[in-house]
Amino acid sequence: MAPRILRPPWPLLLGTSSLLAIVMVASFTPTPLYPLYQEMWGLSDGYIGVAFTAYPASVVFTLIFLGGLSDRFGRRDTLIISTCVLGVALVILAFATVYPLLVLGRFVQGIAVAMAAGAGAATLMESHPEGVSRGALLNTLSVAGGSAVGPLLAGFLAGSTPIPLIAPYLIILLFLPVPLILLARSADVFPKTRDARLVRPIRLPRSIWAAFSVAGATVLGTNLCMGIYGSFGSNIAGAVGWNSEVQRGLLVSLVLFMVAAVQPFNRNLEPKVAMFVGLGSCAVGWALVTLAAVLAVVPVMVIGSMLVGAGAGLCLMGSAALVGEISPIDRRAEIYSSYLIVAFMALGITALISGPLIGLVSNTAVVMAASVASTVLMAYVIYGSRRWLSNVH
Repeated sequence: MAPRILRPPWPLLLGTSSLLAIVMVASFTPTPLYPLYQEMWGLSDGYIGVAFTAYPASVVFTLIFLGGLSDRFGRRDTLIISTCVLGVALVILAFATVYPLLVLGRFVQGIAVAMAAGAGAATLMESHPEGVSRGALLNTLSVAGGSAVGPLLAGFLAGSTPIPLIAPYLIILLFLPVPLILLARSADVFPKTRDARLVRPIRLPRSIWAAFSVAGATVLGTNLCMGIYGSFGSNIAGAVGWNSEVQRGLLVSLVLFMVAAVQPFNRNLEPKVAMFVGLGSCAVGWALVTLAAVLAVVPVMVIGSMLVGAGAGLCLMGSAALVGEISPIDRRAEIYSSYLIVAFMALGITALISGPLIGLVSNTAVVMAASVASTVLMAYVIYGSRRWLSNVH
């Protein structure tokens, strides 16, 4: 049964895109604050890796069992619930007085992200008046734009308020009524299924496995960027002498800003081209970041980080568009959730492995490994595109 738009979808579009942006602002807010947590509680890099990993682990767990929730119970209601869950997470994080509360806050935040991401992407693809591709672009722009704002906002507030570990979360909390009101005033874009089960593990149709693997490999490039800069961007910034909260937040936000900024200017690229160019840019960018960390040269670090961010943006745009094109319309949220599982597993594993590696080896070894990994992924995307994506434009 095809989705039926009940009335003009602009409140739903605006509510969904603003929620996705706020969700990602909140997700990356802790990034420049981790050194403050380390100092306050005496934590090692490994503990910070665990705290960061609690977030993608929660996302993956939720997506596995609830990833297709909005396919059964409606997009709008799922998005409203995720907004409320995010509010709970922000309260926990704002008043986290011990390390376990930080981990709990990140875990609850992951539940909100999982519910919002699958339902939000499907909503934008289905309700955008210019079609699936423009809806997918709005989705990735909302996600990337919010990610860019999070570290910068948190870094600024941490350096300018007497409550640096509280104010960033409470400020974000003040913005949640915006999507909540818009969503409450909108009509759903997808019919609910009667007598549907609340929990149903997601399944990926065998017919799209091969094409899906290309999108999955590409988004790994995006999440190498998100995982390393999201959890250890402060360490990377410190390699060139940027040690204040504002400077740390600025470098991470610059990377994430590039993830968003590159997409509108390349929106007409075919998914295959965007994915290939994106992974190539990531490989070169990580190589420059490695060089900058060794030589402690700020301009090289900035250029390399911008290339990594731009490449990650193209990877995200191309892979998300590909998933939208190969997904049956009545299972779009479920299949997009499968895509997100790959993405967030990569995010969590990257953060979890990077912490001990940085402690045992160096920042340089981690970013050098990211360059090699991006090159290998690019080779797979070239092979997969030629073999399985001949009919995808």
